[in-house]
Formats: sequence, structure tokens, C-alpha cells
Amino acid sequence: MSVQTILNAKTTLEYLVLVNERSYSAIGRELNITPQQFSDWIKKRRPIPQERLKTLSDYFDIDESYLVDENNFTKNLDPINMIDIQMLLTKKKINEGVEETEPYLEHIQKLQKEKAKQIRIGRLASILHHDDEEIDRGIDLFLTEMEQLIKGKRND
Repeated sequence: MSVQTILNAKTTLEYLVLVNERSYSAIGRELNITPQQFSDWIKKRRPIPQERLKTLSDYFDIDESYLVDENNFTKNLDPINMIDIQMLLTKKKINEGVEETEPYLEHIQKLQKEKAKQIRIGRLASILHHDDEEIDRGIDLFLTEMEQLIKGKRND
């Protein structure tokens, strides 16, 4: 499974299937779910019934809150959800008792930095949606200052 395929996942359920290198039909057979049902959940055509949600949560060993929204439809996969899932999976590896924990701990630190970055991007995007000239001028001023700061650091 290519990294690009995994990154193109649209929902958290689809992402979990891909990172676990499973197929819909294989999971369906193991959980007694038809591939069509599973596909409908992934494509958000139908909500996941509560009893099936518990089964999926147990299967992927992940809290139900990562899988579905308040209406029991699978959650859209956004960068922050993806990072949260990656951190959870990495922490599970550590808890399973891998011999070398240092690379996993470093990976978690990188993920935490990336999550902070994604939160900043989301905040900025939210501000950009306001149609206000004063806000636009402030953002442009801020961006110019940051670009100059970066340029100054490169020249040091």
C-alpha cells in the first residue's frame, strides 16, 4: 500500500483500513459484515449502527470517538485526526514493549509539532474567511514581518 494511497483516505475508517493494510472484504469476513455495508459506512452513505461501532472499535483497538461523529457517520479525515491516530498507534507500539522506544518517542514529538502547525493553519484559515479589510491588512503585515524574519535568519 503506497503512502499516497493512505494519505488520500477521506474518512477515519478508511484510513484505519489502509494503515492496517486490510481490505474491506477481509474485515467484513472477520466481523461478519458485508463488503457493501462496510463500503456504505466508509463512503458515509449510512451511519454505523451502535453495536457495529463497538465491534469496529474493538477490532481497530481505537476509541469510538475517533471513528464517528455525533450522528454515527464515520468522521472525515483531516490532518489533525490523522495525526491523532498516528500518535495513538505509535503509543500502542511503545506500550506493546518494543525494544527501541527512542525512535517512537521522537516520532511522537514530530507528530506533536505537526499537530501544533496544523492547528495554527486552521486558525489562520478561519481568520481569512472574515471579509474585513482591517483583518486583511493585519494579516498581510504579519506575513511580511514573518517573511522578513525568515529571510534574516537565512542570512545569519
